Amino acid sequence: IQNLDTNGNPIVVKFRYFGQGTKNGGCIGYVNGTVEPNTQDWEFCDDYNMESDGTWISCQFVIPAEVASFRIAVGDKRSPAKDAYFDDIQIGTGDATTCSGVDVPKNVPPGQEGYSNTVVDKLSTLLTAGRLGSKSKSIIVDAYDSAGSADDGLILAQQLIVTTSEFHTTNTAESTDQPRDEPTLPQSTGKPYRAVVNLFLAGGLDSFNMLVPHTCSNDLYGSYLDVRQQVALPKDRLLRISAADQVCSSFGLHPEFSAMKTLYNDGDLLFFANTGAMSQPVTKQNYNQLTNMQLFAHNHMQRETRRVDPYDISSGTGVLGRMTDVLTKHGHNTDSFSVGGHSVTLSGIPGVSDTQMIVSSSGFPEIYLDDGVTNDLPKLHNNTKAGSSIFADSWSASLMESIGINELLRNELNSVTTTYEFPDSSLGRSLETIAKLIATREVRGSDVDTFYVSKGGFDTHSDVEENLNNLLGDVNDALAAFANEMKSLNVWNNVTLIQTSDFARTLNPNGGDGTDHAWGGNYIMMGGSVQGGQVLGKYPEDITDDGQFTLGRGRMVPTTPWEAPFCGIASWLGIGANDMDEVCPNLFRFNSSYIISPEVMFTEIIPPSTRAPITFTPAPTAAPVVVVSTPAPVASTPAPVASTPAPVA
Repeated sequence: IQNLDTNGNPIVVKFRYFGQGTKNGGCIGYVNGTVEPNTQDWEFCDDYNMESDGTWISCQFVIPAEVASFRIAVGDKRSPAKDAYFDDIQIGTGDATTCSGVDVPKNVPPGQEGYSNTVVDKLSTLLTAGRLGSKSKSIIVDAYDSAGSADDGLILAQQLIVTTSEFHTTNTAESTDQPRDEPTLPQSTGKPYRAVVNLFLAGGLDSFNMLVPHTCSNDLYGSYLDVRQQVALPKDRLLRISAADQVCSSFGLHPEFSAMKTLYNDGDLLFFANTGAMSQPVTKQNYNQLTNMQLFAHNHMQRETRRVDPYDISSGTGVLGRMTDVLTKHGHNTDSFSVGGHSVTLSGIPGVSDTQMIVSSSGFPEIYLDDGVTNDLPKLHNNTKAGSSIFADSWSASLMESIGINELLRNELNSVTTTYEFPDSSLGRSLETIAKLIATREVRGSDVDTFYVSKGGFDTHSDVEENLNNLLGDVNDALAAFANEMKSLNVWNNVTLIQTSDFARTLNPNGGDGTDHAWGGNYIMMGGSVQGGQVLGKYPEDITDDGQFTLGRGRMVPTTPWEAPFCGIASWLGIGANDMDEVCPNLFRFNSSYIISPEVMFTEIIPPSTRAPITFTPAPTAAPVVVVSTPAPVASTPAPVASTPAPVA
């Protein structure tokens, strides 16, 4: 800026200043444009000759007459920077450097006269191919002009544009200027409440050290010692439980499973023996030809366990998601929550049920939006006129509903406290969040909730026993707290938790005191309606390599498919026989000897709308069949028989 006005008077720089407190460090001065190197001369600084103390003040300073040209300089001398703001900086005339009696006219922001329009037009071209509507542009231009600076305005404009339907769809929408209705939670239908929790132990649980042979008719524990070698658990460390209709009259639980033993003896927990993902009944001779999945691989087996649809008949869906779809079609209000990330377990057919909600282990996260975005977002997503793009309207409706529902549920969840203390671990916090969500069931109007939660660390290729002591100790404590909390909420009879994993592990250890990827394993189901105190399915009678279902290194061919427990859970939820093939599309491949009656698993089953005996017959349209060059062999061994309840120890 050239110094001296047309009358030869020195220039005065006027400004307004705001500091949040005292000594905020804001400084203003000038740089002499004719001197090299350029250095700034501070005329006012908050820390010695200018004090705002939380109010706007007006000041001015004179540029010395000997300075021919100058630039105005502002800065912050504090590190880290504090709350110091300059506004309405302008040049005028005067003869004093002072903060007393200074009149600083309010400046109109330069963007008001067209610059902001130009910026928003260019952003519209870059980000929406010019689709941004005139009303949306006007809202964003106003936000830009109110942002306080060109940099802040540019950031805010970009943030607002990327929320618009024009950015997310290739169509346009015309606003009615009428705000959308605030999202609300549904009212309960009055149907009995049910919740299913799927706990996935990721990596492959060594479940033959979770449920160990103890007292058996054929010295199976002796075989266990021989096969498991250094990773075998001594009998005197096992927690003994009774069982019936198995090769062993009693089994031993892992020593860290004390609470699980109590739940088992109380009749609230059962085990599924030698269970896993199966395409159809197989033997050790023909499993390789008849199995339509990539065995022993984490990614494949995790997907198969979560989906229970080996022939991809209902593509992209999971077993709990299909249950939710059936219940939704029968008039139930359903909610699905995945803790920590999306899970295909909860995915149904798009458009049938509400999509799963993803929460963190501590609940619903707060949505962090700048005030400018928060204030203008509803105006950018008003109701649209008839004839507008359905895709654009769907985006806007979904965005505003998601933000609103998240806030509603977050507030509800934050108001809930648990009676019992949960372990301070990822699993403990996750199950505590699930317990709080169940406590909000009436506010949410939910008839059926499905939950997915996982705990990693079970890929124990080394030091399996040391790792299992820590891992199963955490599982034991977290599940005990969860069971106690459900009882305190008086919903224990309404909640079922099923534990799954990729696969079991080799009974024979490797050289690092660990175990490797296997197949069939043992799993837990617990709840107040669970007919506990029993081991269902068929525990292997021979775990040596000569065994009927033993592959190399103690990999067990499963004798109970995942269809068995999940069909039982579906029946407990009130899903009838006519809908069972939708829940488990591959069910028809297993005859009744492979499927366990729901009445054996549960004490209380909700009658379906049309009650019919559960029978498992071939589906009207058969699923794809594996084709081999020679006729496929047929399983030559008897299928396992469902167990009956064991006496309580």
